[in-house]
Amino acid sequence: MKDWYQVLGLLHTAENEVIKAAYKALAQKYHPDRHPEKKLLYTEIMAELNQAHAMLGHARKRKEFDAAWKKFTDKHPRAEEPTPQPAPAQPSPPPKPANKHDTVLSHLASNKIDEFQMMHLYEELFGNALTIQHGWTNHYVHKLDGKEVRYSFTELKQLIIDKLNAS
Repeated sequence: MKDWYQVLGLLHTAENEVIKAAYKALAQKYHPDRHPEKKLLYTEIMAELNQAHAMLGHARKRKEFDAAWKKFTDKHPRAEEPTPQPAPAQPSPPPKPANKHDTVLSHLASNKIDEFQMMHLYEELFGNALTIQHGWTNHYVHKLDGKEVRYSFTELKQLIIDKLNAS
């Protein structure tokens, strides 16, 4: 069963406004007219986005999907973590030094972090509480020296990436 929330990069608890904004943003990004060199691929992506929005963008259909998804996940629980394999007999070379934030940076680069996870990460890293200003595209606001500072999703993401790369 296809998880339409995942197609839009959202949690199952996303509000209707968030679903609408995510669909619009992704539709602009992946519209086939913006990618004439790969029109067929982007037409398929757009078709999937349209299906997700058709299912989640209407209260009745979303409620039906949520009920069906619950039944599906009850019948198909996630597989358990694989059993760790014994260490190889030959010692392996020492691993190269890695940024301790590689996993988070990888998730950021591949857009596997939704807006609420992004807000939480920002608040942890910078110690500033954010609020959402809803609109066609959401903005994230915090107070700094009595003034409101606004970020777009992309700006917020870049601030987090820069901070993680610096540490």
